[in-house]
Amino acid sequence: LMRLTGLSVASLRRALHRLTKNGLLIKLCKGLYANSFASPSLEEVAGVLYPPSYISLESALFLHGILEQAPHLVTCVSTNKTKTFQTALGDIAYFSIKKELYFGYQIQDRIPLACPEKAALDFIYLQRQHGLEPPVDEWNWENLNLNKLYSLLTPYPKTVKEYVTNYVSSHFEVEPHY
Repeated sequence: LMRLTGLSVASLRRALHRLTKNGLLIKLCKGLYANSFASPSLEEVAGVLYPPSYISLESALFLHGILEQAPHLVTCVSTNKTKTFQTALGDIAYFSIKKELYFGYQIQDRIPLACPEKAALDFIYLQRQHGLEPPVDEWNWENLNLNKLYSLLTPYPKTVKEYVTNYVSSHFEVEPHY
């Protein structure tokens, strides 16, 4: 903005403060503003706020119809450190995963979004990393492709593979093949 406007740092800060105060801009976080007349969705902000990242976990599971209850914040995974941002549009939480697990998403309407099976595996992985039993009994499993779930399992740790295999084999008639 300094190059575009020719303003000094101090003048630009004052201008941004005035524009925000007058409701023309929305301050999302330090150095990131949105046009209040065409503000982005919280999911769009999540895709650019802390790269590399994609929407996953509870948010993606809800968007894909696997969870029925909407999360109170947007949940993402990233190869960066775990971090939460509070923006004027809402809160966004980023959870750290290993680089070899950073895959399985597509850009949909300018939003990097995990496929349902990848969001499920990310969720189970992070729950198991924290020594928790993933609460998957209330999921709408009919919205998951179990063959695709197994095909994405290969790079995950043994604890995740065993958990998924045991749960699926005890609830469904599908043979594991990862």
